[in-house]
Amino acid sequence: ERELTGLRRAVEQVHELMNRKAATAAPIERIDGRAFQRVCDSVVKWEWNEDLKAIRSMEPVFHLSPEIDAFIDDERLCAPARNLLGVDEISLFTDKLNFKRPGGSPFPWHQDAPYWAFGCKHLDRLVSMQVYLDEATVENGCLWVIPESHRLGHVPAPKDRRLIGGLFSDISHIPGLTPEPIVVPAGSV
Repeated sequence: ERELTGLRRAVEQVHELMNRKAATAAPIERIDGRAFQRVCDSVVKWEWNEDLKAIRSMEPVFHLSPEIDAFIDDERLCAPARNLLGVDEISLFTDKLNFKRPGGSPFPWHQDAPYWAFGCKHLDRLVSMQVYLDEATVENGCLWVIPESHRLGHVPAPKDRRLIGGLFSDISHIPGLTPEPIVVPAGSV
């Protein structure tokens, strides 16, 4: 709990910094009506409900906090990744903070690979981890997954082919598989 408290504090400090710096940073850009902004060498994605005036996510962030930077090299994360890949060394592809503030928009069904394909030449060698700083429940908007869907390869996007919409997945193409919530305590990976 002490470690989680420190990481939460570091994340909130970064969040506060980015909110402050956003006022004088590069202008907001829009892609498919969604607001993005470059702030402190990160891309801030603003909440889809703009009345909230809230950060939805930011990437990368390790350079904004010594605590987050040190956590990225934590052996509890690195050792399993090396083991899964069968290698002695790994490197960071990206890091990201996702915020799920009250009233925030849900994120559509998607696969990570189409997002990473723009900058990663080795998608088959990419391990993606999500570290939970808070408890995840159905009530507070936990992540949902479709077990075994990774075996299907790329799931087609919805017919709405806007730029961002093309990165989402039309789960009607996944017959017979049932979505399941990832309900986990804080500190889970």
